[in-house]
Amino acid sequence: MVMIIDSEIWQPPQWFYAFLVCSCGAAICGRFHFIYKRSRMTSPNLESSVNSFMNLPSSFLTFQRSFLSAYFLASVAEGLQAVYGEFLYRQYGFAREDMALLFASGYLASLFFGTFLGCLSDFIGRKKACIMFCVLHIIGSLAMQFNKYYSIWMGTVSLAIASSLFSCTFETWMAAEHEKLGFRQEWLSDTFWTMSFGGAASSLGSSALANTLVNWKTDHGMTLPLVAATIVAVICAILIVKRWGENMTTFKVKIPTTVLLSTHLMADKRILLLAWAQVCLDFAVSIFWFLWTPTIVADGREVNISMIYPCLMGSTMLGSLAVSWLLCGPHFMRPEAYLTTAFVTASFCLAVPAYDYQEVGVLVALFCLFNACVGIISPSLARLRSIQICAKRYACWYDKHISCTSQYSCCICSDEGWLLS
Repeated sequence: MVMIIDSEIWQPPQWFYAFLVCSCGAAICGRFHFIYKRSRMTSPNLESSVNSFMNLPSSFLTFQRSFLSAYFLASVAEGLQAVYGEFLYRQYGFAREDMALLFASGYLASLFFGTFLGCLSDFIGRKKACIMFCVLHIIGSLAMQFNKYYSIWMGTVSLAIASSLFSCTFETWMAAEHEKLGFRQEWLSDTFWTMSFGGAASSLGSSALANTLVNWKTDHGMTLPLVAATIVAVICAILIVKRWGENMTTFKVKIPTTVLLSTHLMADKRILLLAWAQVCLDFAVSIFWFLWTPTIVADGREVNISMIYPCLMGSTMLGSLAVSWLLCGPHFMRPEAYLTTAFVTASFCLAVPAYDYQEVGVLVALFCLFNACVGIISPSLARLRSIQICAKRYACWYDKHISCTSQYSCCICSDEGWLLS
């Protein structure tokens, strides 16, 4: 007698997708309705924190669109090269030990170059640094096309340095240009939450595009997303060259000046606490993206991973929209009022699966809540940076932050026993 056991592949329920779409749509529509209502009820001459968000000048909106168009393209390029990175290594026949060394090499490159990338962007110009990101992305994507270890290593290092540039130069250019053009500082909150929302949407779109390209042509499917990333990086570079203005520090950058500036930043307890909060967030997010798939498919559970990823990105988008109401809407709150709650909730979401076995549905719910917290924390920390750190000191702050994050991530990836377990 043969017993046949049907194994069902788990995937999120359909109502959850509808909930995310309806929630995001309702938040966006409600925000625009509030803006329209307040613009009709509030006098343009009335100075208030809410009214400053209701009547944004066309010059600021033009500047915002110019920046966000390039930023979202850069986010798509980042997503395209990250979706099938590990699968590409497997297709090339690399062992897990080799993949661990490649990942560690990337973090070591970020650790080394991240100590002075910000100051370098101040010296050569932040616009040129953003163009350098596109160039490194093109070089890395092209190098990954060849099944040679040194070519893959060069591509991994180039993409790691490009990711470090992406995390600091784009926001640094935007903040400095915002100040240079004389826009009100409160308007930065509108740009920050849009960056977080659009970044998650770009990651979701890049994932869908990568899946389409891989399924379109199976012979070279794993490398097609990198080809698409190259094209997107070229378009991004053209937009930056055509639409962006250059801004750089007015003083001559010297090593003693940089050291004194960094020491001054670290001596401020508020800035030091802000730096540690950002490092902890980035490190937690990095470890999450390393482990979320192995955690869900543990014990041989059959799960449709491709259907869970949109839920995670949708949760991040929903969290970013919540920030738009907290920082830019009728229920204004200072970031300090809710950041502690968001951090505690995010840590709880990671602590539960770390210390106790959970069903797939519980894990997905916790991971979605964690990403929603990330969507809330990320633009809120960016807003605090714009308040505590002037545009001229952004680069030095990012140098310390990138170095710490890369150091911790490199220690994790270099531990081959941890990676192989």
